[in-house]
Amino acid sequence: MGMGLVHTASYKIDRKKAEDITIRFLQQHYNILGVKKISFENNVWVVRADVSSFGEATKEVSINAKTGKILGWH
Repeated sequence: MGMGLVHTASYKIDRKKAEDITIRFLQQHYNILGVKKISFENNVWVVRADVSSFGEATKEVSINAKTGKILGWH
């Protein structure tokens, strides 16, 4: 779904909060180069960020839109 087409008013976690959660989480292990993409799928925010540690990589973090809990990452 496109970023402007998703109705997320009933969720505790909005797009900006999902981005903030992702950055705080990934900063524990990596240098954050920037958020690449944020999408909303099946009540879950999926945030992709470019990171650097011993080389550049893209990490994806899935966040429950109602609770803010990180469901997984890779």
